[in-house]
Amino acid sequence: MTDARDLKRQLGLLDAASIFVGIILGSGIFVAPAAVAAAAPSAWVGALLWIAGAVVAACGALCYAECGARLPRTGGFYVFYREAYGAPVAFVGGFAAVLVTYPASIAAISLVLSRYLAEVLPVGRGETWVAAGALLLAGALNVLGVRFGAGAQKLLSATKVSALAALSIAALLASAPPAEAAAARSAAPASASAAALLGAMVVLLWTYDGWSDVTLIAGEIREPGRNLGRAVLLGSAILAGLYVLVQASVATLLPASRAAGSDRVVADAVEQGLGPAAGKLVALLVVLCTFGAIHGAVLTASRLGFAMARDGRFPAWFGAVHPRWGTPARSTAGLVAAALVYVSVAGFGNLLAFFSFSVWIFYGLTAAALLVLRRRGVGSPPTWKAPGGVVPPIVVLATAAGMTVSLMAQDPGRSLIGLALLLAGIPAYWIWTRWAPRP
Repeated sequence: MTDARDLKRQLGLLDAASIFVGIILGSGIFVAPAAVAAAAPSAWVGALLWIAGAVVAACGALCYAECGARLPRTGGFYVFYREAYGAPVAFVGGFAAVLVTYPASIAAISLVLSRYLAEVLPVGRGETWVAAGALLLAGALNVLGVRFGAGAQKLLSATKVSALAALSIAALLASAPPAEAAAARSAAPASASAAALLGAMVVLLWTYDGWSDVTLIAGEIREPGRNLGRAVLLGSAILAGLYVLVQASVATLLPASRAAGSDRVVADAVEQGLGPAAGKLVALLVVLCTFGAIHGAVLTASRLGFAMARDGRFPAWFGAVHPRWGTPARSTAGLVAAALVYVSVAGFGNLLAFFSFSVWIFYGLTAAALLVLRRRGVGSPPTWKAPGGVVPPIVVLATAAGMTVSLMAQDPGRSLIGLALLLAGIPAYWIWTRWAPRP
């Protein structure tokens, strides 16, 4: 394998939008409606919560998209941090993301995939092997070519969006028996506390997580200044509409008390409308959604190690482009290998805590970086600018502060471990700058 000059710009608007949607639409939507049902006093409030989450996600994605328009290079936030804060902060953020945040999140999703597949196929105690197989398959699809990987992602995203929408609509049209439907409409809680609504928003925002990843491939998108922002707006609208539809089906088919206590709330709602056998369809849909999220995350996150290697901040071996397939095959293999380690040694709860705490710090830093880039005039005038002026970065900064404090209060032990893993990048930077060979 020999090095090539760089990755080619081969991806268009629909590629970027499908990657954006495919990464975000994972397993969260199949459990989050329970938290919303528990907190929202009515179906309308539940819908407003989902729309509010979409607004926050869109604001975050718009911040990343404008940064990408100003600095349209492979590497996403690592490139933004390097320009806004300097090499040390960029290295620490990239180090934590390459070794902790991305492989841990991908591993967590693969474990969800294996658990739901076990509801359909007799995998026995082989769930870890199923998760590993999903990771290896996603890695292989992405190594075989950028167009090939993006094509697979478009197919996965279109299939799971249409399937989830169709299943929700079919369940609504089938309608529950009259007595149970009446109970579902009348059993909503009379009021909701601020704490309950905040807790629902924490879970709900998790279902929108992943909005930043598409900027990692900015160096491979044609006309990134225009297409990144348009992809973000298109993807956010699709997700908001789909999530509101799913919540409406849950609110219509299940009493609020039952929905709030369910750990498979969408499956319960679909079974209520279409019968017990339909629960298997939901399990298969979760498998499809989670694999699409894994595939998209591997496609994008593999570019981070590649960009750092090209910048001399990661072993040069990871900066090679495959001469035949034109992909960062070595960086992809490294990411999959790290995720396999997490799958084998850590449980889902630990993985979720490790990446959830640090990811909101990254989101806040990127929103602040956008303000810095604007003030310095980096990449000005940009070919595309986030609408709303300072509103998107301010919304993200406020949400990031609230989420970080909330996560620390809910689970201080795991959050401190996540913080420690993030701060481990500081001594790593010191060691690298003194001992690593110059690029």
